[in-house]
Amino acid sequence: MAYQTGALSYRGSFKSIRNYQNANDPIIYAGEKGGASGDEIKNNPVFVRTRGNMSEFKGCGVVVKAIRRGLYHLIPEHTDTHFTSRLMTLIKKINVRDLEGERGKREIRISQNRTILKTLKLHEKRKIDFQLKRCISNSHPESRAEATITVNGFNPDHTLVPRNAEYYRVQNHISKISDFAYSESVLGYAPLSPLRTKSAFAYSDYIPVNTPLSVALKAAFPEGTVLTESDTVLQCVGIEFYIRSGADGYVPYSTGSMIVRDVF
Repeated sequence: MAYQTGALSYRGSFKSIRNYQNANDPIIYAGEKGGASGDEIKNNPVFVRTRGNMSEFKGCGVVVKAIRRGLYHLIPEHTDTHFTSRLMTLIKKINVRDLEGERGKREIRISQNRTILKTLKLHEKRKIDFQLKRCISNSHPESRAEATITVNGFNPDHTLVPRNAEYYRVQNHISKISDFAYSESVLGYAPLSPLRTKSAFAYSDYIPVNTPLSVALKAAFPEGTVLTESDTVLQCVGIEFYIRSGADGYVPYSTGSMIVRDVF
């Protein structure tokens, strides 16, 4: 795919070349007009591989949407504009790891590729991640229905605290995502787990800036939740900053930083 690097600008198409931009992307892309019609792509045997790629790409989109639904409490405050595209790339990597499935119907087994999802970055430019990893440990029982983080003397570096922020608190967030497989009944990808997307979170108290924090925070799914082998839990931990409002109120001042701490 070509893209424009110079200062030339114009409206519309130039002969057989069209130009376009994606949302929140400053790059101007260029491509040729024309190509196969939608009917040809859907029915012509020449495009059978294209149809397979389209089916799997759509399936990856279904999985990405499900993961985003589980992270609704963190989006968009703790993610950047390229979060979805990064997530889509990781899910596609998991999809192509199914070496036995038929192209166009390969499964998306997150439970067998959790280390890939663990590399997910919610935001590219947050700089406090190393402190979160250094001062916060995590654990979970065999049931995976809950997860606990232990914060040991966490004190955000003053150079990384937003100016004028007065308080902070730490969050432990967990969400469940199922493996997906192609379903002939719906002619598309469907979850293998009967449970819908679930999430849970826990916050520490409001702590004055420059004050160390030591606490254990447990986030748990609703009582009676039973996870299957097709389920995966995505655990995120992070920090948020606040200013005081009135006698008992706290107003978010900055969204702080959130990282993927574990995938189990």
